[in-house]
Amino acid sequence: MPRLVAQSPEFAGKSFDLTGPEITVGRVDDNQIQVEHASVSGHHAVLKLDGQDYSIKDLDSTNGTRINGERISEQKLRRNDVLRLGNIELLYDSEHQPPGQPMPTLSERVNLGECASQGRPLHFANASPIGKKIRAGKSKLWVSVVGVIALLAVAAIGYFVWAVFMIPNADNLG
Repeated sequence: MPRLVAQSPEFAGKSFDLTGPEITVGRVDDNQIQVEHASVSGHHAVLKLDGQDYSIKDLDSTNGTRINGERISEQKLRRNDVLRLGNIELLYDSEHQPPGQPMPTLSERVNLGECASQGRPLHFANASPIGKKIRAGKSKLWVSVVGVIALLAVAAIGYFVWAVFMIPNADNLG
């Protein structure tokens, strides 16, 4: 039997068995599943039996309905989907496991040797968050000139201080 298992700390350990062709979920007590939380709308969503599993439809709730982090308006639930109503997370548990996608037949396989390319794609962009280092050129020459002038100014000030304070004291040493 399909069920919703609460994952949020406010409702930890609570589960709701899903029985019937249509189940309403919301904060007010006229819903078949009542989730008393401020982030859940009064009539938040409706679950409808669709084969062996349920589909969920958001009823234009204030905080929305999400499945596995994606906001939805209507979607069929699959085993182990994480359903979020407002700020409350529920795990959809079902004995039914939908069939997986079949493996491709031998004729559908792709020869990867034919896909080899030379270098990067034409419109490839660097995905690194660190920008490309800009090399110094003529436009950066002024930075070097200012640096050399600043170094010479510091050296001149140092020589001036040494000349003022050290040379008069040299007469007292001897």
